[in-house]
Amino acid sequence: MEVAWLQLGNFRVSAYGVLLLVAFAVGVVRLAVTAPRASLPTGEAVDAALTALLAGLVGARLVHVVAHWPHYAAEPLRTVALWQDGGLSFYGGLAGGAVGVWAVRRQDWVGFLDLCAAPLALGYAVGAVGALWAGVFLGRPTDLPWAVEAAGALRHPVAGYLLVAAVAIYRLLERLHATRRFVGQLALTFLAVHGASRFAADFFVDPQVAPPVFGPLTVAQAAALAVAASATAALVWAGRRSARLGTHGDTD
Repeated sequence: MEVAWLQLGNFRVSAYGVLLLVAFAVGVVRLAVTAPRASLPTGEAVDAALTALLAGLVGARLVHVVAHWPHYAAEPLRTVALWQDGGLSFYGGLAGGAVGVWAVRRQDWVGFLDLCAAPLALGYAVGAVGALWAGVFLGRPTDLPWAVEAAGALRHPVAGYLLVAAVAIYRLLERLHATRRFVGQLALTFLAVHGASRFAADFFVDPQVAPPVFGPLTVAQAAALAVAASATAALVWAGRRSARLGTHGDTD
């Protein structure tokens, strides 16, 4: 169960919701710091990031509510009460954010997505801390030394695995920035590696919480696998095209 940090009558703020807000702030600040290295004014970067953030929140919440509509049908007003359950669809948020960036920066849309990749990974790591604290991604029972207690048993800290993966992805993207071969490489790398890590992490989620739907795969795993496979294929295609045309990372 989630930990309430503030309870005033029926108004509850969840630990996960608070950490999500912190994650958004960390990502935007990191983007503002790194914008100058892409010759982008900090103000423009922050404006575009905030637009993407708002569009991403709409997309993330919309997809989550649609996917869990039976939980919201009786109380429609809960669909906008993000601070209560922190319910968001990550890939819905990515899609919404990408549309938001396209709306305000069509001239360098993909290049800006590259710039957002590392800050996004860092923000995801902060969000994973909130998920670990709140007991999101309830893991399978285990007796491993790093097991955490949740729902009356020692379990895999799935959110902890995602936290470690997010930090590793952030470090990878920071290193790749200096050797980027083509525009879109960082964004596609994020999608490929994050999708693979989420696909793997879901094998440790308690099947009573997230039962398999597509054969042995959960809905989240199927989505992550599709994203990872598509991004990997796009990376291979774009890499070969870049080598054939002799383009470089600073090409927009």
